[in-house]
Amino acid sequence: MNRKELTPMTIRRLFDSPRARRGIAASAIVLSLGGLVLFRAPAGAASLPGITDVDLLNGTTFSGPGASGTLALSHVKVLAHGRQRIFVELRLRADSEQVAEERAPLSLTVVLDTSGSMEGDKIVEARRSVLQLLEQMRDDDEIAVVRYDTNPELIQPMARAGDVRHHLRSRIASLRADGGTNIPSALSEGMDALRMASAGRVKRLVLVSDGLDSTRQQAERLAQNGTDRGVTVSSLGIGLDFDEGYMAAVARAGRGNFGFVENGAALARFLERELEETAGTKVERASARLRLPRGLRFVRALGADAKHLGEGEVVLRMGSLHAGDERRVVVELEADAPLGTTLAFDTTVSWDEVGGDAVSLPLEQLGVQTTDDSRLVEASRDGRVYASCISAIASRRQIEAADAYRKGDATRARRIIADNMADLEEAAAAAPDEAADSLLEQKRSYAESRDRFDRTPPASAAGRAAAKEATAIDAANLERQIF
Repeated sequence: MNRKELTPMTIRRLFDSPRARRGIAASAIVLSLGGLVLFRAPAGAASLPGITDVDLLNGTTFSGPGASGTLALSHVKVLAHGRQRIFVELRLRADSEQVAEERAPLSLTVVLDTSGSMEGDKIVEARRSVLQLLEQMRDDDEIAVVRYDTNPELIQPMARAGDVRHHLRSRIASLRADGGTNIPSALSEGMDALRMASAGRVKRLVLVSDGLDSTRQQAERLAQNGTDRGVTVSSLGIGLDFDEGYMAAVARAGRGNFGFVENGAALARFLERELEETAGTKVERASARLRLPRGLRFVRALGADAKHLGEGEVVLRMGSLHAGDERRVVVELEADAPLGTTLAFDTTVSWDEVGGDAVSLPLEQLGVQTTDDSRLVEASRDGRVYASCISAIASRRQIEAADAYRKGDATRARRIIADNMADLEEAAAAAPDEAADSLLEQKRSYAESRDRFDRTPPASAAGRAAAKEATAIDAANLERQIF
């Protein structure tokens, strides 16, 4: 591919303005289809303005073939001396034009749990769903299928769907449920199958499981390594016995979707969505590289896989985006510099346009100024950007609350939720109207989760469902703003 250097569109940065600008808060779409619980932000909805049509106190916009976005700081000024928290918000949206006309060639691997706990309706519905997926694929799409219990088995190596459809139907129809659950071995087998994908194809792996596994870190590492090769990993939990923290973490590491179904009947809808998103992929290997000066320290990132390379250099990997998809990345930084210092950093955003060139955009340099006046710091805060960042942080902590509740620690879960609600209310008080409404909606959602946790034993069916639904909502909000 040829790499293009593009000049970003820039906006005026108002370093000395005390006025916060009116922001835009994304709305939430909740899809509850026959037991399928999916949460995702609207993709390129007509009611949303262009991603670059926003006012930022301290930010820049950019656009290139296949995608556009914004990069913004939560503050213009920061207190001198001492460790001060500030945020960077990066938004990237894939173009939505010509969705119907364009269709990416794809290679898809389904990694299907056939352990003993899948016996009965779940394995019947799983077979039916994979068969339906096979019929929906184009002849020139590529498919591989891995079934796993205690050990994985590659029942279909990567091949054109049109060449193996007849043979694969009988293999899938003969699947039976038996044995234990070994997710990492199955993921590894699925990743190996994708190595045989034809060049130039969009690659995705879908993991389906209804069980528990104690190898979360190993599975996360496998999914994360897949993103280096342009593989998106999504995960779907079936029933009420799987570990939602585990499955959501695998999807986050693989920059894919996480879903939860209470029964196997809704599995087909999840697989259909995965096929649609894979076919509609506009950009791959989206990433950003930040070069921080002395005095600005990287703390963490939400919504991207972050690698701190040392010397102030941080790489954020966002993976693939389908047409109209919008990703949000929140980077927490710590500022510590003498009075009168300007802490400026460079950013380069890059991605591969499907069917096009590799794109690299060096963005306008952004920074903050140190001051000894806390009133100036408060006045320089961008209420919309700050609200978005607090929302993402609250979601990360809400997943911790759901995990604590699932493990029977209701006291810790309630404490985390109370802290979240207080932080959201405080941020809403200083946010523009739309952003404030979104934060208060998120706060109400957490109040409902708290009340549901309080009245429902965590080991009950209703309690397990409550924890899984809460995790699904906030896992989605970490990647794409849904509140």
